Amino acid sequence: MENTLKTKSKYRSYLPAERQQRIIGILEKNFSTRSSKLSELLGVSEMTIRRDLDVLEKSGLVERTHGGAVFRQERIAGNFHYRSSIKENPEQKKRIAHKAAAMIEPHDTIFIGEGTTASMLVRFVDAALPFTLFTNNLGVISELETKHMAAELVLLPGTYNPTTHALAGPLTMEMIRQVNANKVFIGADGLSIRAGVSTPDLEIATIERNMIQQTRGQVIVMADHPKFGLVAEISIVPLKQIDVLITNRKIPSDFQKNLDKIGVHVVIAS
Repeated sequence: MENTLKTKSKYRSYLPAERQQRIIGILEKNFSTRSSKLSELLGVSEMTIRRDLDVLEKSGLVERTHGGAVFRQERIAGNFHYRSSIKENPEQKKRIAHKAAAMIEPHDTIFIGEGTTASMLVRFVDAALPFTLFTNNLGVISELETKHMAAELVLLPGTYNPTTHALAGPLTMEMIRQVNANKVFIGADGLSIRAGVSTPDLEIATIERNMIQQTRGQVIVMADHPKFGLVAEISIVPLKQIDVLITNRKIPSDFQKNLDKIGVHVVIAS
């Protein structure tokens, strides 16, 4: 009896709002956790924790998973900028791009979307590998300048956007609709269970969504770990339409279980 009292006394009694704030703090630090762990940490029943998570999910602060929750963070409004993105997590992006490059096979016809990780992909492709690459991402050109590749590069036409360092517009869309690719590689500004792959840029979302529609094979998403839990303004594609997710760190178990359930194969670029 005395031991039971000692065990109970170590828990502080929280008001629901205080407890929910503690849950947010735990998820911010760990990104993902299970209901049973929250129950143990806060000294309340799992039923109470589930009610708290329901409240937080309705507020848009977390996303429920099987057995727990993951943190959801809204990205600050603003457009993607290619030049500033180059400086963000360069080593992680290189590892992810290297893994992605290994997925290109002889005579593939591929789309590469916008962004720095996507353009970096061609840096690691075997120069002798024959394949055809369609892209509006002008960063690909600078990556190829020092390489003599067997690959055929086809630039999708359009109007130059200096912010995204890419070509876009009606001509771009028209050309995409004429291509039947067997793989598409896209980056992600946000990656969320509910919102899927997202970006703050409408132009990027529209182009990459159409690339996915014109791909009869694998949809491959490249995302470094800070993108998990982020939700940008425009959704590109739900997670269930992804075939492969390449990232640089082991995914929290609850998030992984959701990806397994919908058939997304996860590749860790270590």
